[in-house]
Amino acid sequence: MKIGYFTTQFPHKNPLTGEVIFHSHDGGVENVAYSLAIEMAKRGHEISIFTSSRDSTNSIEDYGKIKIYRYKRNFFVGQAPISLDLLYKPLVSDLRLDVVHTHMGNLPAPLTALFFSVIKNKPFIVTQHGDWIGGYGGIKRRIGVFLFNNCLCDLILSRANSVIGLSKSHVQDSRFLNKYLKKIEVIPNGINLNDFEISLSKEECRNLLNLPEDKSIILFVGSLTPRKAPDILLNAMKKIVQECSDSYLVLVGDGSWKNDLKEMANTLGINDVLFTGFIEDDMKILYYKAADIFALPSLSEAFPLTLMEAAASGLPLVGSGLECLKEIIDVDYNGFLTKTGDQDDLASKLIYLINNKDLRLKMGINSKDKVRNFSWEKVAQDTEQVYINLLSKS
Repeated sequence: MKIGYFTTQFPHKNPLTGEVIFHSHDGGVENVAYSLAIEMAKRGHEISIFTSSRDSTNSIEDYGKIKIYRYKRNFFVGQAPISLDLLYKPLVSDLRLDVVHTHMGNLPAPLTALFFSVIKNKPFIVTQHGDWIGGYGGIKRRIGVFLFNNCLCDLILSRANSVIGLSKSHVQDSRFLNKYLKKIEVIPNGINLNDFEISLSKEECRNLLNLPEDKSIILFVGSLTPRKAPDILLNAMKKIVQECSDSYLVLVGDGSWKNDLKEMANTLGINDVLFTGFIEDDMKILYYKAADIFALPSLSEAFPLTLMEAAASGLPLVGSGLECLKEIIDVDYNGFLTKTGDQDDLASKLIYLINNKDLRLKMGINSKDKVRNFSWEKVAQDTEQVYINLLSKS
């Protein structure tokens, strides 16, 4: 089967070795696309990936079963590179595909996939990674989100032959997905447990990262944007440090709120906090191993990959009350849920775990057991079946 994946960003990594080719600010959508492409290639399919370049050049990377077509970047909207060539050049190529699959992240890749499927008359699949949240960012982002939510999202989803949702709860809660229930398949993100099995101890990881050895480290990994609610976590830390002086917060990630959050930490008088900025995946694994607790106070999610990664790293999980988080966090088994947006509730749950080391360790073991069923091999198998079903109808 010849599969085309359309995603505005795709990791600059060698799919055969995992070697990072260029430093790139990849998030959950990009890493999902990368992992799915690798698994599909393992299953014998020919994979073509259409994405943007890191610079002003067009290029083709040939890895045998996987070919990556990168189109030159013209400008940024927020942290997303926008390529005008990506919008039309795949459409005028002589490339032949059996199925067209887009990851609904930044534009223009989802539109290109739609146009390609119509012009070439091929089955069109959309993975919806989460609704776009407006109300913050620069003027270009605000305009883009408004146009996407009010004009383009329904256009793309309505033309899809199949829509993949990441969780039943997100399908029900989404502003868009509940309109297309008849063609939705729920396939969650996956995790490679072996990636998080490293020989270094917690103490060794802390030494390598220059983190304090005598602190209880709370870890956040994600974009520093309003949707992820790192401000709720910072506000909670004010209460936490008053009751647990040995607590320490690490925020891994970058985003439009980074400078504002640093100022907020200073205003709150929180000194035991580290903003790492963007880091590569191999370093991120060290932070997971160095931490004691993982916190995700998000206001909106579909099926967060970072929560899976933290669980695979053997961490107890504390998340907001979003329904989709309940598919990973079993209360009192591998973590706690809090009232969404409630900094006091978040603080109390984190304080409880800080003061109960034995419970933390037990929940960490349970976290790893919880995500054993979410393998990328299973994700690829289920996604492949979606393709086969569509091709049998066409």
